[in-house]
Amino acid sequence: MEQRFRGTSTHKVDVKGRVSIPADFRRVLDACDPDREAGTNPHMILCFGDGRFPYYTAYTAQGVAEMGEMIEDMDEGDPHREALEDYFYSQAETISIDDSGRLILNAALRSRIGITDQAVFAGKGKTFRIHSPAAPEAATSRLGQVLADLPEGVPITSLLPKKRRSVD
Repeated sequence: MEQRFRGTSTHKVDVKGRVSIPADFRRVLDACDPDREAGTNPHMILCFGDGRFPYYTAYTAQGVAEMGEMIEDMDEGDPHREALEDYFYSQAETISIDDSGRLILNAALRSRIGITDQAVFAGKGKTFRIHSPAAPEAATSRLGQVLADLPEGVPITSLLPKKRRSVD
């Protein structure tokens, strides 16, 4: 079964910062954390180092391991490697999911992207984003902008690489 994050949903955040992860997202996190100890809950890695955007990007354990392998293949001292190390290691937090399927966003994390009493979870395939419902759609999704730039009658699937595009 393909393990991808799909859908968008809004969830309540309690005063302690606990918020339920969508059930479908929990299944992906579970499937993509195969090396954890038996009987323990999956975890995720929350990256928060890109202040240009009003959201955080969450990775599965497997997904961030893949990123780590790519970073390791880069030359030591490469400024891009160092930036990626900062993003995936220094500006990231491993978050455990509790028995109720919730994560805790501490006050500093909530404040940084304007989350108060609700958080939006938006699937992005191998990752998902967490943002405030008040975040501007143009800052959290490029779909509207890309659709506006497509000529009338041209389907969005035309953007797929030709070798992978299915026939319409």
